[in-house]
Amino acid sequence: MAIGDVHGCASLLEQELTPHLDTGAELIFPGDLIDRSPEADGDRRVLERVWQLQENPGAYGLAAVTVLRGNHEQMLLKAMAPRAPDEDVELWLCNGANPDLLPLARERQAWFEQLPYTAIRGRYLFVHAGVRPDIRLEHQATDDLIWIRRPFVSRPHGLPYTVVHGHTFRHDFKVTRLPHRIGIDTGAYLSGVLTCLALNPDSE
Repeated sequence: MAIGDVHGCASLLEQELTPHLDTGAELIFPGDLIDRSPEADGDRRVLERVWQLQENPGAYGLAAVTVLRGNHEQMLLKAMAPRAPDEDVELWLCNGANPDLLPLARERQAWFEQLPYTAIRGRYLFVHAGVRPDIRLEHQATDDLIWIRRPFVSRPHGLPYTVVHGHTFRHDFKVTRLPHRIGIDTGAYLSGVLTCLALNPDSE
């Protein structure tokens, strides 16, 4: 079960989660849990809910909860770094950050630092932004995995997976379904639509 970029939409997340609790599913978040929240304290509420589920998935009838690193988590990490350059702090703030999140983020900094860039489940490769076409997965630059748009969104990537990603949403806020990629960011903080997509990793 893949859930698109949440961006602090705590109420939408709860609404989408409820039907999938006690189903034995694995939840995969492809990053950008935070920033641009349309709700008061939304970032904190989203993080605390995800941590609660991830720390004891079985208690909620889930197989596992996997969270990948998005560009917003990366910007937060850079802003939290000791003696962070002003431009790193400003980049995070101008991308919808809430500085009130910093004390909580510093408490859980180790969690943010261990966030992986990719997850593979059967024929699906989960990643925040995408991949650079015609480059093997092990040679992909981490900046591309969390930031890329073109040429990834404009042509097939050549890897033996269907890439499931967030980061880039369509103007009509619909899911993009192509043989080589599935885009599940539906612009929740703007559209009010958070996508939760059921996938069968063993299907052909």
